[in-house]
Amino acid sequence: MSTTQHTFIELKNVTKIYRTPAGDVPALKNINATFNKGEFVGIIGKSGAGKSTLVNMLTGVDGLTEGEIWIDGVNVHAQNQNQMALWRGKHIGVVYQSFELLNQLSLLDNVMLPMDFCGLWRPGKSQQRAMQLLEDVEIAEHAYKSPSRISGGQQQRVAIARALVNDPIVIVGDEPTGSLDSATSNTIINLFEGLVAQGRTVVMVTHDHSLEPRFTHLLHITDGEIVKDERREVVA
Repeated sequence: MSTTQHTFIELKNVTKIYRTPAGDVPALKNINATFNKGEFVGIIGKSGAGKSTLVNMLTGVDGLTEGEIWIDGVNVHAQNQNQMALWRGKHIGVVYQSFELLNQLSLLDNVMLPMDFCGLWRPGKSQQRAMQLLEDVEIAEHAYKSPSRISGGQQQRVAIARALVNDPIVIVGDEPTGSLDSATSNTIINLFEGLVAQGRTVVMVTHDHSLEPRFTHLLHITDGEIVKDERREVVA
């Protein structure tokens, strides 16, 4: 099923320079790109190419040196820190390679945590939504276990459920399959593809070139610059 696409994310002359005692280190150099709503965007490059820096710019975790990033009509970096934190919590879901789950909490409580942080927690309804998401990623039977009692692939499923709990407009994966075996990695990519099929926008950073055919929009980054920007149809 095809849908009308429009520019949903726009990066305008995005530049990031880290100031160090040894001198300036350019991490991103005048990046310009647009992503459409409902795309599965792959950002590919070697270690040190600027992929993670770009994720930090996209999510507002780190500040720009120059340029602008617009997401769904919001100038991300024009917000103050408090506005940024609240906006990010409500609208951006991030899935990390290291999962970032809290072992002192159950899987269910880990998933509900972002709702609490953003003031969206509601007795009963929040737990119901979190459990539904755990069911969606096929991990609900472990809901009351701690993260340390399940496998890495299962933890990554929980991290995806947590990223979705506030119904974000963008899901960002920062090397989300980097520490997983190939079979589990494929399962995680399938989950992301399912989200894209639902109309969500997924932006995933990876160094794994074998994943290129899975993306509907592919960016290659080398030394902080886009060297390839390819949008294509992926036939199911």
